[in-house]
Amino acid sequence: MAATQRVPIGDRIKTQRRNAGVTQRDLAAAVGVSPAYLSLIESDKRQIGGRLLNQIAAHLGVELRTFTTVSDDRLAAELEELLPAIDSEERPDNPAGLVAHSAQWARLVIDLHDRALQAEHQVHRLADRFARDPTWVSFAHDILSRITSIRSTAEILTDADGMNDRQRLRFTRAMAGESARLSDVARELIDALQAGTSGDAAGADMREVDAFLSDREYYFDEIEAAVEGMGPFKPPIAGASARFAAARAAVERQIRNTIEAPIQDHRFRTEGAAERARGALSRYAAGALVMPYGNFRAAAEALRYDIEALSLRFDASFEQVAHRLTSLRRPGAEGVRFAFLRVDPAGNASKRLSTPDIRLPLFGACPQWAVFEAFAQPERIVTQLAELGGEPVLFVARALRKPAQAYNRPGPRYSVMLACSAQSAPAVIYGDSHAGELVAFTNGAKVGECSSCGDTQCGQLSPGLRPSW
Repeated sequence: MAATQRVPIGDRIKTQRRNAGVTQRDLAAAVGVSPAYLSLIESDKRQIGGRLLNQIAAHLGVELRTFTTVSDDRLAAELEELLPAIDSEERPDNPAGLVAHSAQWARLVIDLHDRALQAEHQVHRLADRFARDPTWVSFAHDILSRITSIRSTAEILTDADGMNDRQRLRFTRAMAGESARLSDVARELIDALQAGTSGDAAGADMREVDAFLSDREYYFDEIEAAVEGMGPFKPPIAGASARFAAARAAVERQIRNTIEAPIQDHRFRTEGAAERARGALSRYAAGALVMPYGNFRAAAEALRYDIEALSLRFDASFEQVAHRLTSLRRPGAEGVRFAFLRVDPAGNASKRLSTPDIRLPLFGACPQWAVFEAFAQPERIVTQLAELGGEPVLFVARALRKPAQAYNRPGPRYSVMLACSAQSAPAVIYGDSHAGELVAFTNGAKVGECSSCGDTQCGQLSPGLRPSW
């Protein structure tokens, strides 16, 4: 995993200065630095302090967050994710530079890539259906039969000079009937094509919803307020899954418009993405109802983010608690910032919530990460200190299995993982077993080459996986 892409502040300053029509010399004079020093700042060869950055923002007439926009860093990271699909000789050196120059062009590149993936996905699906689905074989046989019959009848009508009117009418009616049946088959074929190509390219919808949630830092104050207005949640039912299902039904019934509002305010590329986001917000609201913000945050801090202890206190599942921990972003009452990832044994990500500092991959997570090791230790929490983007990160993972659907149909397995920065690890109970490693990282220790994939930036564990009993 390559280092997380960050859009350079210098490029942002240069872009805003040019947009405002201000010369480098004039801006330098206005903020009290030399043109040479400002040139070094714009080239990202010098760090810039908060006071000077405020002065530059004020002189250019832009908000300070213009230079530190988290969504731009996310765009750069998404461009970086596209690089494996590009031939190595044609890869750009600095995706973040494109975002700094024009975030709109960066979004366009990502959108075009998603469209290409979608088209490729549809072509492969259609090719597979034509090759395997007996329905398509039947369509092809039916169409060929109708065309052959029409052609034969037309040749008879063309070549038979001695045919009387009655015979000609019979052949003409036969050809009209075959034409009508051919039209019916063609309509059925079109309907089948439309029904069979509505799926989106793998990951495109998830990436779009991930961006939508990340831009809001996975915190929706309007939903939190609406849920609090519903009053205490006391369903006459036991069990985490049943309680959560009842909570979701309640929020979808009572605050549907509040849940729907952010979806309507955002322009999703596909209906599939909008539906995925709608489901995410419904689950968010249900989690807020089962685990009210104030009580849950206080308990999380008191229990040092012990997921199992929180599960017992709020009668919620491991995954539900992990999800709720990612949403503790209320201004002035924040909790530890967590990223979230859920994968199946094959490595397919079904849920992903990144943070500005921790960009989890949609595809190709390192097989030595705790999220995969947890499959070998089912129902046990596995912790790990890893290096991601050059920074130490604490991983906390647990493998789970959904309820069986029948006697011989076991429920699917999946692994859930939370990730937080090493700076936050002392506040998290799972960081205790890695205290020595945290000190080593602080003193400049680096992670070596991963023995599994050979990537020095993939996030190899240091020095080993540790189960939490």
